Order: sequence, then C-alpha cells, then structure tokens
Amino acid sequence: MAQIDRMIRGHVSQQTFQVQRGGQTVTHGPYYLLQRRENGHNNCQRVGAEELAFITAAVEGHVRFQQLAQRYAALTEQLTWNEQGASIKKIQRFWRLTSRKRPSA
Repeated sequence: MAQIDRMIRGHVSQQTFQVQRGGQTVTHGPYYLLQRRENGHNNCQRVGAEELAFITAAVEGHVRFQQLAQRYAALTEQLTWNEQGASIKKIQRFWRLTSRKRPSA
C-alpha cells in the first residue's frame, strides 16, 4: 500500500461520436471520460490526451489499494478467528451442552 503514490476513485472510459454529414458518417474521438461518484451524484469529467496516462495510473492505483485493503481485512479477520478459536469453541460447547433439553422422567 505504501508504494501506491497516487489514487483517483472512478473509471476511465472511451467514447466516440458518429455524425451524419452530407450522407457520410463522420466519427469524432476517441474522447476519454473519468466517471466517479461524488456526494451521491455521478460526476463525469473529460480527460485530455496529455492527462490520460496520469489519470489512468491513478485510477489503477485506487483499484489496487482497494484489492490490498480487502485482502488485509480478510487476513486480519482470519488471524483473529485463529487466535480466538479455542476459547470460542469452549463457549460454544458449553452453551450447546447447557441449552439441550433433558428428557423428563
């Protein structure tokens, strides 16, 4: 995580537009958009060709950060369960034994 030096949340997508002019189809683009959620709203921002490599690397940095954070959380949770495993198993066994209904004579 410490090696990730830039992050931007969102997704970079490519767009092209086709326009009919004089019976011919003219294609404009490609244009690049940075799409992200901000304050509950979808925010789209056009990215210039000179910024594309930087923005794409920053978006990939955020994706990598999210993957590493999820992996860290999963490993930490597993280690926590492994540490507490014996005492939790004892408690569960105790409650299973005491909560069983005993047949009346």
